[in-house]
Amino acid sequence: MSEDDKNLPAICSTSMVPIEFPAVIYGVDQECGEKTRDLIQQTSVYTPGGEAFVDKDTVPHLLATDKKGVNRVYNNLNNEDKLEDGTRKFISVPALQKELSTRIQEPRDAIERERLRDSEACVVALRDAPLLEKMRVLEESKNREEQPRLKAKKIKAEGIDSCQLTGQPLQADAHAHHVERRADKPRKARDLKNVIVVNPKPHQEIHRQGAESPEELKALCEKEGWANPLVEKPSE
Repeated sequence: MSEDDKNLPAICSTSMVPIEFPAVIYGVDQECGEKTRDLIQQTSVYTPGGEAFVDKDTVPHLLATDKKGVNRVYNNLNNEDKLEDGTRKFISVPALQKELSTRIQEPRDAIERERLRDSEACVVALRDAPLLEKMRVLEESKNREEQPRLKAKKIKAEGIDSCQLTGQPLQADAHAHHVERRADKPRKARDLKNVIVVNPKPHQEIHRQGAESPEELKALCEKEGWANPLVEKPSE
């Protein structure tokens, strides 16, 4: 098993998850609409944090397109919007919603657009499944509970004894800084890869300069002559 495989989130089937699907939209063939609901119910998966993903093989039906069209969509996705489990590939619900919204706003055949709207409503029902909503609430609680311990966990995990930006001795009041803000990426709130330990002064400079993304932090490090903690050091 590769290191990447070890880091994959555990996934569960939605086949037994109660999903409150809406009625088939007027103008959409009933059999087609029922197939949409059955495919989403039987082939989608979710993670312990409440993220929902739809099987890539289901997406041609949802987008009223062919496999070639779905491959183009899939290949253009960010890695965080893809999930693989063995030979199965999945697309995140947010990415699928975005694609559905784009297609609905295009000058397409009226019946096809209604099909897309019906798919969109079903994907939203999957997103809002009560079980998944409960998981997200619990995830947020874990984030809040864990925040005070992040600095100590990071220091212990990596044996940190100096500011990860300046290299100066680590001060007692050093801070744990999220490279990608919790407000923007709450699912990374407890990810130690998204946390660096820095002394108060450089931490203040990060926020003063608005360097609150990996790219912005890299630029600030180059400007200040700091080490970039996001760049892996070559193994000795």
